[in-house]
Amino acid sequence: MTRSDHITWLLVLTACWMVPLPVPAQVGGIHIDAQGLLHLAKLADPKQASTTPDAPLEISRRHNTRKLSLKRLEQTIAEHLDANRPLPPEVRYLAGLQRIDEVLLLPADSDIVLVGPAAGWIRLASGEVVDPDSRRPVLELDDLALALRFAASMQRPVSFIGCSIDPTPDGIKNYARYMKRLSGAVNAQRLPRLVAEMQQAMGQQQVRVFGVPSDSRFACKLVAADFRLKRVAMGFERPPIKGLLNYMDLLTRANRSAVRRQHRFWFVATHAGISRSPDGLAWHFTGPGLAVRTAAAGSRDGPGARDNNKSASPVARRMATNLTEKFPQLVRHIPVFGELENLVRLAIAAEIALHAPLIESESRWHSQVLVDTDRYRRRTSPAPQRVPSLAAIRKARGRNWIFSVSGGVMVEPPPVRLKSFGTVDRRLESRVRAARPKSATGSWWWD
Repeated sequence: MTRSDHITWLLVLTACWMVPLPVPAQVGGIHIDAQGLLHLAKLADPKQASTTPDAPLEISRRHNTRKLSLKRLEQTIAEHLDANRPLPPEVRYLAGLQRIDEVLLLPADSDIVLVGPAAGWIRLASGEVVDPDSRRPVLELDDLALALRFAASMQRPVSFIGCSIDPTPDGIKNYARYMKRLSGAVNAQRLPRLVAEMQQAMGQQQVRVFGVPSDSRFACKLVAADFRLKRVAMGFERPPIKGLLNYMDLLTRANRSAVRRQHRFWFVATHAGISRSPDGLAWHFTGPGLAVRTAAAGSRDGPGARDNNKSASPVARRMATNLTEKFPQLVRHIPVFGELENLVRLAIAAEIALHAPLIESESRWHSQVLVDTDRYRRRTSPAPQRVPSLAAIRKARGRNWIFSVSGGVMVEPPPVRLKSFGTVDRRLESRVRAARPKSATGSWWWD
């Protein structure tokens, strides 16, 4: 571009990625083909639903503190596996639990009880299995199994669960060469060709998944949530949330230095809302447990890095803070963000179940089925490998073309092994006694 240009535009080239999903479902309105290339699916009306899995009448009854015994759940799964019978929907969808609010350790019974709100479910056309009224996603057995496997692994290849979307080195070089050759006035007639050429120069970007198998639904949800975060941040989607900002609109009003800098945005799990009883047997979660971080492209920030976001511009930091503050509202409009919140709590619950300190005389529950990859075999689907680069255009200050190079999700397990971890709350002491089922034999879940 030359100094004689009469129109200055801001181009955001963003990675749009899709996820592998068990047929016929999809998550977050995205899908992946057999070659690992991700595509945006046409989203149906969010008020409409497609197939409705079978939810037994008693499970469809709404309850705020449904309880689920992991010991009895595994016994039920084992019975079905031994008899070569398929698992019923109520097992696949964990008795309709929509969120884990409490994890209760019952060492006297060698058991763990999960507590949270529950109801029946429907499957949205976009792929999420949700409460028919609130559209809150329900928990899935495969996700619980993978959370337990990550917590149980003795030698983790990575220290966190997450994903990342990154341009290839060749793509960055090709894009830089293209931009150096770019000249002449920019006008509305020329823009479509420029956009196509820039997308071609950058090429497809790479998808990486950490901590869980890339061909799992767990991975699909991570990538889908990251994808939707990018679309919201860049203004491709505008949920009707008062005060929600988008990066594109902020940049059009920013100074030239802000426009010149390229940024990435990603989710991180936070553990500020975790409290426990004095004896460490009852754990309680509050808040979404997620925040949005940002950093200038090319810095060491991002999933897996330890740096802070000092490299980010004030505009980018404002965007990340706004997305974090508006996350609870975003969950209500974009169900896959609720899926991500559920995955975070499942990962934390698994860490507590397997590693929270117990006194030596107490016996701990150990997973016998879900952590066994030969005994319990999760469902698989194509793994996300590559994403196309897509462009959006805005008028802006400065004379720069800006593209968003990557995003991601980072879920680090909390340090539950430390007896000092968690806010001590004496009100939780009675939770364990109240959680015990009334009979020694019976259902694996109860209200």
